[in-house]
Amino acid sequence: MDVTTARVDDAELNLMFQQGAFTVEPFTEESRLIWEQRRHVVCGISPGNSYFQLTLLTDLLGWLCEEFEQVDVVIPDSALEHTYHALGYDPQRAAKKTRGEINALVNRVTRAWRSSGGPRAGDGLHRMSELASGAVYRAKLAECERALTEDDALWQTCAAMSREVLAARGHDGPATDAQIERSMRYLTAELPFFLASSDIFGVPSSLNFYHRELPLAELVFSGKSLIQASPRQAYATIRPAR
Repeated sequence: MDVTTARVDDAELNLMFQQGAFTVEPFTEESRLIWEQRRHVVCGISPGNSYFQLTLLTDLLGWLCEEFEQVDVVIPDSALEHTYHALGYDPQRAAKKTRGEINALVNRVTRAWRSSGGPRAGDGLHRMSELASGAVYRAKLAECERALTEDDALWQTCAAMSREVLAARGHDGPATDAQIERSMRYLTAELPFFLASSDIFGVPSSLNFYHRELPLAELVFSGKSLIQASPRQAYATIRPAR
């Protein structure tokens, strides 16, 4: 493989790789080692995020299939309802809005993946609700929910990110405590994949990533939270090289 490597911060041991059309920045040295294995990657696709356009998804999914032995795409469908509830939607309307938005996103991902030649036999496109009944996922979710009551840094990070989500969805003015706590359930539902996607999908090692810095992931992988990722779990920032 033709890889260009540049040391970004010697103190943090962060490395940035340009790998074809994308750059990869593992958060820790341990994450770098897992990235080099290329065994498995989880691609979380956020609904309502303008970044995930059809062209970008086509390029990204094609690149992931070239680089990794197995690719699993996860779309947080059931978690999105919490955001709509926090915005004041009644349960019926929240469910309807979620179904429409998630169905459109699933169709876009499917078109993009087929355009790039995938998915392969071992790859998967999953709605989060399809994975939520798994024993590992349930155990990790319970662990995260307990940690939120004891770990102030974790709570504050989730609260700040939840305020940003509500604002991006059109909420005007300061969010109430009840709105923040309901919106935080979206992030809590995603946390098990940051901690243990290798166990959730039954693979030797796994990398989770996002296209920009994510305070929640950085808190977990810096070792400054009560919740800790599996030694077989990695995190990176992956974005288009251009």
